[in-house]
Amino acid sequence: MERNVFARTSSQHKLIILLLFTNKLSVFAQNSPSSSPQSSLTFHQREILDNATGLSLEWNLSLESKTILFTIERLRGSAEGNYVALGLTKKGRVEQGADVILTGIRSNGRPFVTDMVAANGRAVVQDRNQNWVLVDSQTLASGGSRITIQRGFDACDEQDMPFNTALIHLVWGYGSTTSSRTQTEISWRNESRPIYFLDPIVVPPPPQENETIKTFRVSRRMLIPARHTTYWCSMHKLNTTLSQKHHIVGFAPYFSSDLGRKHVHHQTIHRCIAPVDSDPVKLFEPFINHPGEECYINKRTQLPRSYCVEYVHQWAVGGKNVLFPDNIGFPLGGEYSPVQYFFYETHYDNPEVRDDLDVETGADFIYSSRLKENEGGIMMVGHGIFGQWVMPPMTTEFDVAGHCNPTCTTRMFPPGGVEMVAARLHAHLSSRRMRIKHFRNGIELPWILNDENYDFNFQPWRWLYNPVRILPGDQITVRCGYENTWKNSSATVSGYSTRDEMCVGWLLINKRLDYAHCMSEYPSEKTLARFGIQNMTWDLDLHDRIIHSATNPQNVGLTFNQLVTNVLSNYTIEQRRALEDEQLYTPHVQSCFNFISGGRIQYYLSLLKQELPEGVELPLPAMFRDLQVSDRTIQMPAISSVARYPREVPEYQPEISCPAPKSGGTGEGVYRGYKPPVGIGGKWRKY
Repeated sequence: MERNVFARTSSQHKLIILLLFTNKLSVFAQNSPSSSPQSSLTFHQREILDNATGLSLEWNLSLESKTILFTIERLRGSAEGNYVALGLTKKGRVEQGADVILTGIRSNGRPFVTDMVAANGRAVVQDRNQNWVLVDSQTLASGGSRITIQRGFDACDEQDMPFNTALIHLVWGYGSTTSSRTQTEISWRNESRPIYFLDPIVVPPPPQENETIKTFRVSRRMLIPARHTTYWCSMHKLNTTLSQKHHIVGFAPYFSSDLGRKHVHHQTIHRCIAPVDSDPVKLFEPFINHPGEECYINKRTQLPRSYCVEYVHQWAVGGKNVLFPDNIGFPLGGEYSPVQYFFYETHYDNPEVRDDLDVETGADFIYSSRLKENEGGIMMVGHGIFGQWVMPPMTTEFDVAGHCNPTCTTRMFPPGGVEMVAARLHAHLSSRRMRIKHFRNGIELPWILNDENYDFNFQPWRWLYNPVRILPGDQITVRCGYENTWKNSSATVSGYSTRDEMCVGWLLINKRLDYAHCMSEYPSEKTLARFGIQNMTWDLDLHDRIIHSATNPQNVGLTFNQLVTNVLSNYTIEQRRALEDEQLYTPHVQSCFNFISGGRIQYYLSLLKQELPEGVELPLPAMFRDLQVSDRTIQMPAISSVARYPREVPEYQPEISCPAPKSGGTGEGVYRGYKPPVGIGGKWRKY
């Protein structure tokens, strides 16, 4: 069952605005030196870690000196001890070699900070190099303390976690005042906090005089089908008429309960745009009470999806509330579109195949009467979802890439280009590393975004302190690194399920375009030929393709995943590398479809069909036949050109802040049994 829900009361409006502006993360010192003079971005942030002791971590940083400042505040004591321990970890677990900070105030009133390293999951020993510097301290009347410490982004010490653009999972615990400074045991809390320490956040400016700020909600109540993966789409209507244009300035996910949050992997909301000369009310209103339908590869689709492409909201698991910088807004209402319609897509994840999951989910939007300097938009880039790339089972390193090629950026972007202000990386459970690469005139420019410790469970929008300008003729490449040993003997294929994989990114830019996707795919016919597949169709319940015809009759009836697993399980290391190179460097098919023009043509074709005699089919040009998605579709629609990985372009080399080590080994640390960490993430192969 499904029901459309909108927020209506002023008290709800006030609460939602408060939640959006606090963004679940206390922000202070808006005019701190680390705030950007050009925008509403700041690095100054604070996380409350432990309500029982009032433990919080506040941080700020300097890009000029490449240093980070921690202020650790504990309001009350703890039964486990009066020292505070912070662990900087890769996966949220303190294991041998983890970087640990121990700080507190001794019984003699003297504050201290000690650089430590984990000997195991509980004991920590003093690091041979002490890289944290005590800056300030204060004993609180409550018996707690406030201590400020400082360190460089990269201490050039294999026992210290570097601060860079990769994700760090912060853990915390407490130690006893009777312990030695060089060795102690920590009682760690059984939780962690994922943090991109070098990412800024948006600080909203106070409302201006005569500025009206309101909210609206798009939501759906849904009994999730009893299958592991469901993509469900429905139509929605803004519950008010806006004759004057407003700007959307932020959004937040809405879940009526934790059950909904647990079972939604991602969600998107698209604006529906009626073609010129058409009536949006006649086109969209009949579907407002429609119960919804499967979004993709659905032969019986009824919803007018082709008119609802422009993104206005994109969220995935672990994402936070989003506020735009003060110079960007998404248009809402106005003279030509006072009634607004939306298309809501939800990926429900139901691994236990339960039939009792009744949830209400959606998004809250905040909008303003004050129009911003730029009307922005969201664009999806990377490897197409329909394509069929494959990865052998039990593989520790395997890369895939998708492109937005120079032909498409020339077609899509205005002469001065666009500025990218934020991005959200998206892949599934096997992804370990993700990177957005930028090429121009035979040169690879600095990476737009790089995360060598990607975590499927934490996919926030990430703001760029310095927006990146993308010009017509540039190429954007999303490259992903995978490891699938956790799946035991099963191969990995591209697809919609969380056990399958994606390699995409969403870009928030300062221009509203007639394009929402710029994707490339490894040619599916090459994959079919590799496995001898002649015909296969989509099975909704399995969320996989069933093979109906193959060069080897024994493969008929298998799923695509089963056949891929059978064939690739015996691949040698050399064969795995050859397959990876084949899918990376073979020219891809490219798509960047103008959804405004496409919607207009689809509308005119629908009018022509109405005039044809019964039983007469309208002959469609090839490009429009390709737009018809069915259970036989094996590649993305609207192929327009060819994309390729610029393998011959010299690889971008980021600035190296540390000298190369003179020798290997663990060095002369206090704990000789310690094995130094390899670092954040796995290894990127040289391109």
